[in-house]
Amino acid sequence: MIARVSSLALVGLFLPAGAFGADNGPITSITLSSGGLAEVVRKADIDSSGLINMTVPLEQVNDVLKSIVVFDEAGVVEGITLPGPNPLAETFKNLPFTVEDLQSPARLLAKLQGTRVRLEKAGSTVEGLVLGVSVQDDGDRGQSFVISVLSDGRITGVGLSADTEVTFLDEDIQQKVAKALSAVGNGKSDGARTVALKVAGEGEREVAVSYVVPAPIWKTAYRVVTMADDKARLQAWAVLENASGEDWDDVRITLSSGAPVTLKQRLHDLYWKQRQEVPVDVSSGYVPPVDMGAEPQFDVAESEARMPGAARSSFIGSAVAPEMVLNMAAANVGEVSEGAVTASFTIPWPVDLESGETLSAPIVDKIVSAETVSVFQPESGLQHPIAAILIKNETETSLPQGILTVYDEKEGYVGDAQISGMPSGESRMASFATDKKVRIAQSTSADSQIVSIKVNDGVLNAMVRERSSTQYAIKGAPDGDRTIVIEHAKRPGWQFSSEQELDSTATHHRLKVEVPAGITETVSALQERTLSETYSLISTDANQLLYLSRRSPDKETAAKLKELSELQNEIAQIERQIQRLRLEKDEESRDQERHRANLAALEPGADLYKRAARKLEESETRIEDVDTEIAALSVRREEIRETLGDAIRKF
Repeated sequence: MIARVSSLALVGLFLPAGAFGADNGPITSITLSSGGLAEVVRKADIDSSGLINMTVPLEQVNDVLKSIVVFDEAGVVEGITLPGPNPLAETFKNLPFTVEDLQSPARLLAKLQGTRVRLEKAGSTVEGLVLGVSVQDDGDRGQSFVISVLSDGRITGVGLSADTEVTFLDEDIQQKVAKALSAVGNGKSDGARTVALKVAGEGEREVAVSYVVPAPIWKTAYRVVTMADDKARLQAWAVLENASGEDWDDVRITLSSGAPVTLKQRLHDLYWKQRQEVPVDVSSGYVPPVDMGAEPQFDVAESEARMPGAARSSFIGSAVAPEMVLNMAAANVGEVSEGAVTASFTIPWPVDLESGETLSAPIVDKIVSAETVSVFQPESGLQHPIAAILIKNETETSLPQGILTVYDEKEGYVGDAQISGMPSGESRMASFATDKKVRIAQSTSADSQIVSIKVNDGVLNAMVRERSSTQYAIKGAPDGDRTIVIEHAKRPGWQFSSEQELDSTATHHRLKVEVPAGITETVSALQERTLSETYSLISTDANQLLYLSRRSPDKETAAKLKELSELQNEIAQIERQIQRLRLEKDEESRDQERHRANLAALEPGADLYKRAARKLEESETRIEDVDTEIAALSVRREEIRETLGDAIRKF
């Protein structure tokens, strides 16, 4: 049977807190997760009293409390006991003395007033109840303490010195002092907890215990050797560390990849529920108010209330002989399994690894499809592509992310790359070196064209097609053919097309082209999108209407838009004339005010008076002429507006 408890703690691993394993059963297996946790399984012995006693590092108690599982065919888990997070404070909470009081017999006895004791000094013995401890001045010798004891109705003072023996005659006090001293001793090395797991069943036996604790994440390092016919030898090696504080002897190691949700909680801490305090009623009780007489009563209403070819670049020369690379030794890999959310790799041999040591072991060895290409990314700003391997995961399990060292069967070491997590059957591009023998230039042109126009109730809706065309000119390497993959950036909302399109990633379209040695090839990429533009014809200005007429795909529509543009232009010209005339009128009005001021200051009949009167009359005439012209223009403007409205309605 499997017994599970949620409030349990056992030995904690993977912290450099010291070797606790000597106090516990041996580790039989460990599963290291890429989430930074380790599932540990170890043997445990149940003694005749049905207890499993183990030591737990204090830092790991919370993790073990949340994850413990007990495997036992013949028993039932009943529970576990262990000291709390602060046992020293809990021990002294209900004692009549403190930790500091234990440092001095005088202080301790002063706190234990009324306790029955036996005092022996210089051959004399006194038994009685402690009344208190006083300080005595001994002159040049300093101070000493005197214990006052009530014995047979008499108070006796006994000096407290190095040769004074104090015996507590109260058994309860003896136990409390012993318990306190034990707690103080344990608190001096408070880095672990001793736990006792109670398991009911058939006497002494061996069981297995599993729990999850933090561990260093394991890493993956790949080796790949490119071969003929677009194949490659792919090996994956896991790198892991024993940071447990105890040695591993004959431990079965399994490596689990994935992205688990990892949580922690302080289950070993003390939490107190907050309660509302109700005050004690100390009032004098209800006192009826003085009657002030009846008041008028009112009725109150109640409210309701989100790909063949091979790239060859100026690679770094290999220090390893090609034949050694070509004959790379096969790796001893173990069992591989694919789960719903993780892949597991088991090392096929029992692992012996001392605490603090690192182990690197192969977990995958497979011949896979791997095409060598040159990848060009325009946004990099480089003129040269990057040599890469397009690797297909033809294993039966997902491969974790890691660093990849690339070897060529003829040239040896050629570069390093990064590779992301790769489910079985998927491919990944691993870029490892700059291909300086190939040069790529690009040019981009853009245009915008109206493809259709519809008018309804005076509103024009134009469907506009925007296009962006990119040309890539690829000058091939002088000494060999190349397979070029261009990663053209995606633009959200745009449609993409190219005769050389291979596939796409989340951010790029991939274009593939074969470029023979010394030849220049051209690759085209087109991106398009259609937008809707809306215009109110009655308020759209002449220039915009003329621009729309020139872009219209239909001649009849273009002619109508041109007509509307001319009418709007004529209205605009009239409005400019009216504005000019109004400015003239304002200026004349200001002159009139000046002439009227002059008349008020002059004698009637004087020459200056007559001249000012004449100027005022001439100004009045000009204002009348301006008003007449503005009125005529306004009439003409309204006529054109009616014509414009009719033209829009008939559109």
